Amino acid sequence: MTIVSIDGLFVPFLEGGLARKRLQEIEGELRHAHRELMSRRGKDIDFYDVPLATTVIKTVTTEVTRLRSLADDLLVLGIGGSSLGGQAIYSALCGTADRSFRVHFVDNIDPDTLSSLLERLDPAKTATAVISKSGTTVETLALLLIVRRWFRVSLGKGEMRSRMTAVTGTEDSLLRELCQAEGIRVFEIPTHVAGRYSALTAVGLLPAAFVGIDIGALLEGAASMVKKVTADDVLDNPACILAAGGWLASHDLGRTSLVMMPYCDALRTTTAWFVQLWGESLGKRRNRLGEEVRTGQTPIPAVGATDQHTQLQLFLEGPRDKAVMLVEVAKHRSLLPIPDELEEREEATFLHGRDLSEILDAERRATRAALLEGGVPVIDVVLPVLDPARMGALLVLFQAACATTGIMLGVNPFDQPGVEESRRMALGLLGRPGYESEAKRVLLRESPRRGPEGID
Repeated sequence: MTIVSIDGLFVPFLEGGLARKRLQEIEGELRHAHRELMSRRGKDIDFYDVPLATTVIKTVTTEVTRLRSLADDLLVLGIGGSSLGGQAIYSALCGTADRSFRVHFVDNIDPDTLSSLLERLDPAKTATAVISKSGTTVETLALLLIVRRWFRVSLGKGEMRSRMTAVTGTEDSLLRELCQAEGIRVFEIPTHVAGRYSALTAVGLLPAAFVGIDIGALLEGAASMVKKVTADDVLDNPACILAAGGWLASHDLGRTSLVMMPYCDALRTTTAWFVQLWGESLGKRRNRLGEEVRTGQTPIPAVGATDQHTQLQLFLEGPRDKAVMLVEVAKHRSLLPIPDELEEREEATFLHGRDLSEILDAERRATRAALLEGGVPVIDVVLPVLDPARMGALLVLFQAACATTGIMLGVNPFDQPGVEESRRMALGLLGRPGYESEAKRVLLRESPRRGPEGID
């Protein structure tokens, strides 16, 4: 069972912490937010029900079987929520996967990165999944055009089509029309599932299944967490407790940044997914009434024990604006005993007979104590093991907690108006008709460049 504890916000654990009664005092606000989400479930909020739609397992498995008959490598073209969920699942569970198949997430448009990757891959042993909910994401379309040409020049038009699959929204778009015209398989992202909430749709399931991750267990674990995060008792609901922890840390203790710090390398990429989820959902200029509020809690990625040697100094002695969410995996998949070497040196002998996981756990416990002693609020999330079921549950937990927090803050946790504005400006610069005024806005903000070519 995944455990969430916010003891690290209260006295006597936290130096200068809150009184325990403070949680009861905000119970009404928690209940109000939770009830709103439940009233909208199945109407304009669908992420709760994604893990329950198990028919996708069969359709994804069928398509993956076809792709694996053609390829050993899968290129996943997508950016933001169209990629990070899949990356999180893959990175967390690739240790349980079939190592004869590989996934490559192309989530940026750096030409050097893509050129290098295509040079290394054999097109005759490669397939591609293109993911874009809108079906018009400019970065993804640019990548698609390049990869289509790579396949067509190398293998011909027929092979190009057979090696492609797509995941997109339900609305008509260039991507959907292209797939329909060319007979390319399309998986749908439900209309009321924002990209950053879509990890458990085909967005994440298809890459996971390609490398042999058990997507049935992933959804089963997610479905079990759905039951917990939709329960009415908000003080026994892990998502509501996690939301309360983040909200109290920000509202009462002034901790405007939330660090996600798992003590597990496999969850390192999950921190990037969490950064998008928390930042894009909660960072809003206006509340739902249209009033300017400039709210949000800045998410910061970290990993233990690595970041004890990089960021911990800042967390402890820098600005008092951070809370830390420590994620523990109680039992690791591997045992790695420390050898009885250097027996003559007392600096090493105390490690003899221990497993490497014991040191990692001691580091986590010590970091937690140091943070609390230093007045830094701590939220604890504990997974018994990291397997497909628990990973599915963890994703649902964070999604539900984020949505609850957004409603408590009075903002819409499912839109991203600031991001949309910058996208329109980029389209203007690239010459898309109808976006000329956005291009002018960019040019007015640019500093003069030096030299005949713009750069000295």
